[in-house]
Amino acid sequence: MDFGDIMKDWDKASRARAVKKAKPAKGKPVDVVRNAQESWLDAYGVPDAAERERLAEDRRFPSRKEMEAMPVDAVLDLHGMTALEAEDALAGFFRDAAAKNCRKVLIIHGKGLHSSGDAVLGRVAARWLERCAAAGRSGRAERSQGGGGATWVLVRGGNQRSR
Repeated sequence: MDFGDIMKDWDKASRARAVKKAKPAKGKPVDVVRNAQESWLDAYGVPDAAERERLAEDRRFPSRKEMEAMPVDAVLDLHGMTALEAEDALAGFFRDAAAKNCRKVLIIHGKGLHSSGDAVLGRVAARWLERCAAAGRSGRAERSQGGGGATWVLVRGGNQRSR
């Protein structure tokens, strides 16, 4: 039995319970779905207009285009740093960015073209951002801002609500 079968069985049982509870007037058919909706509304209610508006505003997330179009409030260039220096710089940078209510920052880590092996700073920045509570959504920077050698990040904290 898969999940779909379980849901079908549950739906049949729910409808059967709703039919048993419904007492039709003489000659009128029972609307099982409507009865189920009315019983749910009786149990949980409906928020008023002001509450619905507040809930909708709280749930709104910026689209990918809106995020990419946001101006960059601060930039950190990690070129020439070791992995430990880059982690320290990222920690201080995000602390300052959150304190200044920055919404979007740019981290320039480079593409690793001058590294003897793989690109180090890009991996360090990505791992650090995954662990950072102040780091929200992120993405590859536009070509004019560094492309694959830079990452934009939305900053959580302060009075921000877009993440």
